[in-house]
Amino acid sequence: MTVDKEWWRTVRFAIAEERRTARLIAVLIVVGVVVGALIMMGNGCTVTVG
Repeated sequence: MTVDKEWWRTVRFAIAEERRTARLIAVLIVVGVVVGALIMMGNGCTVTVG
């Protein structure tokens, strides 16, 4: 029984870690896009969407 509890705790910890990593990557992507857009606007490039 203790082995099962330990295994489940390890699995839950791994899932939580994975979620945190995915959220961190998503935030980094958003920040990168925003910074890139600001740099392009600052350089005088016109960004047309659509």
